[in-house]
Amino acid sequence: MTNNFHALRAALIARKAKVNGQVIGSPTAAYYWPSATIREFIAILAEHRLANTIIVLLILAHALLPVI
Repeated sequence: MTNNFHALRAALIARKAKVNGQVIGSPTAAYYWPSATIREFIAILAEHRLANTIIVLLILAHALLPVI
Protein backbone atom coordinates (compact mmCIF):
# COMPACT_ATOMS: atom_id res chain seq x y z
CA MET A 1 0.00 0.00 0.00
CA THR A 2 1.18 3.50 -0.85
CA ASN A 3 -0.27 6.97 -1.31
CA ASN A 4 -2.57 7.26 -4.31
CA PHE A 5 -0.28 9.76 -6.06
CA HIS A 6 2.61 7.31 -5.78
CA ALA A 7 0.75 4.19 -6.93
CA LEU A 8 1.70 4.43 -10.62
CA ARG A 9 5.44 4.74 -10.00
CA ALA A 10 5.32 2.02 -7.33
CA ALA A 11 3.60 -0.29 -9.82
CA LEU A 12 6.19 0.49 -12.49
CA ILE A 13 9.04 -0.25 -10.08
CA ALA A 14 7.39 -3.50 -8.95
CA ARG A 15 6.88 -4.61 -12.55
CA LYS A 16 10.49 -3.81 -13.39
CA ALA A 17 11.61 -5.89 -10.40
CA LYS A 18 9.25 -8.70 -11.57
CA VAL A 19 7.29 -8.60 -8.32
CA ASN A 20 3.92 -10.30 -8.66
CA GLY A 21 1.54 -8.07 -6.74
CA GLN A 22 -0.86 -5.19 -6.74
CA VAL A 23 -0.43 -1.59 -5.75
CA ILE A 24 -3.19 0.02 -3.73
CA GLY A 25 -3.26 3.76 -3.17
CA SER A 26 -4.42 5.19 0.12
CA PRO A 27 -6.11 8.60 0.36
CA THR A 28 -3.97 11.73 0.30
CA ALA A 29 -4.88 15.12 1.73
CA ALA A 30 -6.32 17.39 -0.96
CA TYR A 31 -3.87 20.22 -0.23
CA TYR A 32 -0.88 17.91 -0.76
CA TRP A 33 -2.12 16.01 -3.82
CA PRO A 34 -1.27 18.52 -6.64
CA SER A 35 2.38 19.05 -5.71
CA ALA A 36 2.92 15.36 -4.98
CA THR A 37 1.39 14.34 -8.32
CA ILE A 38 3.59 16.79 -10.22
CA ARG A 39 6.66 15.47 -8.39
CA GLU A 40 5.74 11.87 -9.29
CA PHE A 41 5.16 12.83 -12.92
CA ILE A 42 8.61 14.41 -13.12
CA ALA A 43 10.15 11.34 -11.45
CA ILE A 44 8.59 9.05 -14.06
CA LEU A 45 9.84 11.30 -16.86
CA ALA A 46 13.34 11.22 -15.37
CA GLU A 47 13.32 7.44 -14.95
CA HIS A 48 12.45 7.01 -18.63
CA ARG A 49 14.69 9.78 -19.92
CA LEU A 50 15.84 8.01 -23.11
CA ALA A 51 12.35 7.02 -24.26
CA ASN A 52 10.97 10.49 -23.53
CA THR A 53 13.85 12.17 -25.36
CA ILE A 54 13.26 10.03 -28.44
CA ILE A 55 9.53 10.75 -28.40
CA VAL A 56 10.09 14.51 -28.04
CA LEU A 57 12.63 14.48 -30.88
CA LEU A 58 10.22 12.59 -33.15
CA ILE A 59 7.44 15.05 -32.36
CA LEU A 60 9.72 18.01 -33.05
CA ALA A 61 11.00 16.47 -36.27
CA HIS A 62 7.43 15.89 -37.45
CA ALA A 63 6.42 19.45 -36.55
CA LEU A 64 9.46 21.19 -38.03
CA LEU A 65 10.20 19.18 -41.17
CA PRO A 66 8.15 19.94 -44.28
CA VAL A 67 5.74 17.27 -45.41
CA ILE A 68 6.97 15.59 -48.58
